[in-house]
Amino acid sequence: MKIVAMTVLLCGALMVNAQETEKNTISAIYKNALTSYDAYSNLKELCTNAKGRLVGSPASEHAIQILKTQISKLNPDTSYLQNYTTPSWRCKSKSQAIVYYGSKKESLNVVNLGLSVSTPNEGIKGEILEVHSLNELDSLGSKQVKDKIVFFNRPMDNAKINTFEAYSGAVDQRAKGAGKASQYGAAGVIVRSMSTELYDFPHTGVSRYKDGVKKIPNLSISTNDAEKLSRISKLNKKATVWLKSNTETIDSVQTANLIAEIKGSQHPEKVILIGAHMDSWFNSPGAHDDGAGCEQMIDVFRIFKQLNIKPVNTIRLVLFMDEEMYQSGSKVYADFVVREKREHIISIESDAGGLLPLGFGIDAGDSVINSIKKQTEQLFDYGIYKTGRGYGGVDIEPLKEFGIPIIGLMTNSQRYFEYHHSANDTVENVSRREMQLGTAAIASLVYLIDKNGIK
Repeated sequence: MKIVAMTVLLCGALMVNAQETEKNTISAIYKNALTSYDAYSNLKELCTNAKGRLVGSPASEHAIQILKTQISKLNPDTSYLQNYTTPSWRCKSKSQAIVYYGSKKESLNVVNLGLSVSTPNEGIKGEILEVHSLNELDSLGSKQVKDKIVFFNRPMDNAKINTFEAYSGAVDQRAKGAGKASQYGAAGVIVRSMSTELYDFPHTGVSRYKDGVKKIPNLSISTNDAEKLSRISKLNKKATVWLKSNTETIDSVQTANLIAEIKGSQHPEKVILIGAHMDSWFNSPGAHDDGAGCEQMIDVFRIFKQLNIKPVNTIRLVLFMDEEMYQSGSKVYADFVVREKREHIISIESDAGGLLPLGFGIDAGDSVINSIKKQTEQLFDYGIYKTGRGYGGVDIEPLKEFGIPIIGLMTNSQRYFEYHHSANDTVENVSRREMQLGTAAIASLVYLIDKNGIK
């Protein structure tokens, strides 16, 4: 009986000591992150010297080298490029739009949408047809759409608290609008920017065309000018708009994912993946999307090194190329996982901006979610309280097929769509402290999962 009692007391003491160790380590992680300026300086370097790093662009290749150098300064156990080829699309010159009404004309703030085709050298001109949904376009048919410039003007729903939900509710017109309008004979398309605010910054993003559908010029207009264009077209039924764009698609370019590792002390064959994407749109410095994510994940390595945290499992950093256009980097990495045959315990992505972190979205089974929720109770005092079922991330999405749990950092996204895919996504609009709180949350989660596993 005494032996049993002593065993219980000993186990209890060990558990208390383990919890105290975890508490102290998490405190040290946060202190280190919040007092460091390294990641923010790295972000400035990336966004100043490699703006508009869309896959296949010179800026994207420069970004790979910048990030590779930043990582190498931390002396990881392994660091290498995962080279591959992919198609590439690029905007060759600034897009233009002018609205004509009566004897007047006004220039509009526009950018090309991804995969849009060029206009002829002289541009295209047509009457404006304002619609607010794909269904409305269907109801009009070819008779009213043919040769028009279709203007999709459905705003994001600002009544929604979740801005990503508001984005999802409006983005179909950007992704599918040009393809649908082309089927009815439209000459071109203008789409209201996916933004929660009225600004002069046009926001770009990818658009898709079904096979066999003629591709037509497809431009995004700033929210301020969308309001202006709508007013003009309502007061002037014969108002026309002239568009000019110059783009090209290249069948094959060389690019790469960037991979680095801190080798596990006990189970080097097992992997905890942390990742973000290197590319950004041609019109954007890409500070929130996703420069901040890249620098947060690199900083996790720095924190582990400086605090001498020796992980049990291998911590693998993957900076993916081409999240924005074709998602080629994520597909290449998923194929690599199949060939490599190493167990991935979990994968974590940061692609929701360098904004105030709130928790983690987990795409996995109930037991994994409950395990991680339980472990992150230790982060409540640091503001990480919204962990639960949610979305992981575009780059790690293919890993679900292999049963790998995927996790995404959740942030306070109320201001995210002021910046997203626009020239407004600058380093000056990233709070160093908020970004570093995200870094600390990720580093703490990696530490807890590495130490305790997931059950």
